[in-house]
Amino acid sequence: MRVFLSYHFDPNDETFVHEVYYFLRKQPGLDCFDWSQQGMGDDYRAEIAEKIEKSEAMIIFGSKETGRTQRQEISLYGAKPEQRRILVQLAADVPPELKLEMALIDPIRIVRSDSRDASETRKSAVECAKAIIRRLGLTWLPDDGIPLGYPFAYEKDIIEEYIKGNGRASRDKIAEGCPSTWPSVEHLPTWYLNPLDPDEIGKFTDNTRIIVDSRLRTSESVPNLPLLEARPREKLRYPLEDTDPRMLGVGILVSGGIAPGINAVIDGIVKRHTLYAEALRDSFPYELRIQGFAEGFRGFFHAGVQSKSLTVSTVEPFAELGGSLLGTSRPEELLGSDPRQRADCRRRIVDRCDHECIHILYVIGGDGSMRAAHALQRTADEMKKDLAVVGIPKTMDNDILWIWQSFGFLSAVEKAREVILNMHTEVASNPRLGIIQLFGSDSGFVASHAAYSTACDLVLIPEDPLTMEQIFRHVSKRLQRRLNDEKKSPYALVVMAETALPEDARNYIDDPDVHLSPREKAAVTMFLEQGRRVTGQTPDELRTAGLKMVSRLLQKRIRELRPPGPRGAVSPNQGSYWRDYRVVTNEPRHLIRSIRPSVSDVIFGERLGTLAVDNAMAGYRDFVVSQWLTEFVLVPLDLIVLGRKRVPIEGIFWKSVRAKTGQPMGTRTTAVVAAA
Repeated sequence: MRVFLSYHFDPNDETFVHEVYYFLRKQPGLDCFDWSQQGMGDDYRAEIAEKIEKSEAMIIFGSKETGRTQRQEISLYGAKPEQRRILVQLAADVPPELKLEMALIDPIRIVRSDSRDASETRKSAVECAKAIIRRLGLTWLPDDGIPLGYPFAYEKDIIEEYIKGNGRASRDKIAEGCPSTWPSVEHLPTWYLNPLDPDEIGKFTDNTRIIVDSRLRTSESVPNLPLLEARPREKLRYPLEDTDPRMLGVGILVSGGIAPGINAVIDGIVKRHTLYAEALRDSFPYELRIQGFAEGFRGFFHAGVQSKSLTVSTVEPFAELGGSLLGTSRPEELLGSDPRQRADCRRRIVDRCDHECIHILYVIGGDGSMRAAHALQRTADEMKKDLAVVGIPKTMDNDILWIWQSFGFLSAVEKAREVILNMHTEVASNPRLGIIQLFGSDSGFVASHAAYSTACDLVLIPEDPLTMEQIFRHVSKRLQRRLNDEKKSPYALVVMAETALPEDARNYIDDPDVHLSPREKAAVTMFLEQGRRVTGQTPDELRTAGLKMVSRLLQKRIRELRPPGPRGAVSPNQGSYWRDYRVVTNEPRHLIRSIRPSVSDVIFGERLGTLAVDNAMAGYRDFVVSQWLTEFVLVPLDLIVLGRKRVPIEGIFWKSVRAKTGQPMGTRTTAVVAAA
């Protein structure tokens, strides 16, 4: 169904309408048109007339006054009596020109919250959207809390967004799913005092907040953008007093790929919950049940995948080992393309948690898992189930927003560096061109850090792709310089992230020298159509296609090299030298992520698990525990799901990497420089 939104271009009205517009856009089968978001042409009246002609309904947002534009829209629509009109009354009284509309139809009266709390503002917008859907005769699909796409790729961009708006997001970002105001972690009522001794576990706090950017401390003219400090709390919510028998059910699952430190997180959760249960044994005794769900979210959907009871004695032997003692899988069922199927899967998870008396669910996972966790909390609220969902960030890619550095990342970089050094020995001895494909489904943090710490000739990351011509020219210069000028064996070493396909990849999809399979062609085509972004798991076919493109095209071009001989003449001997030149590839991703955690990863994982329990027990939910700057903090999942962190190509670090390798700027870097 096509729907046209008409409203007065007043700042307060626009902010609210754009929030409603965002929720309407997420409803299956509804095509909304908002001129400020989708208008394309210079002839406003002609385009509006065309859109109204094709619309089956107009949503009129009536405020204290109407503007000239809104009056034109209503008059155009008035000539279409067969089309539906729905009036949303945003003010106690509306202008005379809307009185007729109110006489014809029963308006939807919305009381907007004056609070600057993002959650309260969002509730009003959701209620408005739900009412509109009912009037249209459609079935409302509850909001999952996940934005449309990835509005942001860097925390500083989010900070700047709220600073520019004096604590409020712009209408364009609101329309993409950004909270209208800076969000805070939800805190439910607490019932009794924490029995643990602060001298033993750390000072209690309930109000300490950390400013997200230390630069904000020097200015009084910018809004305060805080994150709640992650510490033990003075008052607790769990276990709930009305459970019979008195008990606390805890669930733990690991989602996505493995990373060094997962078992340390699980160990920290189990030990901390056990400590609370023992401390409350005399004053408020209860049974503690900790269930580990095998194979992540998969355990909720497939028969034969069981959960198991976790105790200190069962998890402690694994704390310093790699992998996951629970097993893991990707949350594909929760991130598929069908929104109703996703909603059904979430309801099944909440139902099972309710059936097994799970009150707190800890989700250890990456970007997709955190999005699934946030959506799961929304579903539990919609179903009126008392379930607290807590996220603990885990990603080898280091691509989750508001995570200063994820556990396992430095271990991955160190192991990747070792692989690169070993490959350097191989290609320098033979000689050959070596290409190593590392992690990086949507970002190049591992590849860029590992390459920067070694004598790498070229690093390819998805944020700043190069054309095949740029790649070839840079590599061939290195090869010929070593052969002709340095009198060395002509070798080179390239490191690439797994989705760092060439900028002009579309030109090589059907290239016979690349020889992609039909499934690889389909994966590349979808990747390009999605704006060179990956959501969820990286398809294996996309990885292999990218590696084939770069390696096979480079080998073909290198074998065609005809370097100049003395005085510029082509040397037949040197020309034939390249004829059999070899390009070798290596994909060590699985070997890297399966290593034992370093001491820092074990300590970091234990602390994340411990602090997650301290704050979940105190009634906080829908958050991620993270280290930000120098402190551990609680980050609302509302902020985490706003995007996927990427290497800032205009930043000092990436410029330093390029300076070291001597590689050219990609077209995206060039565009950033030109804009600056």
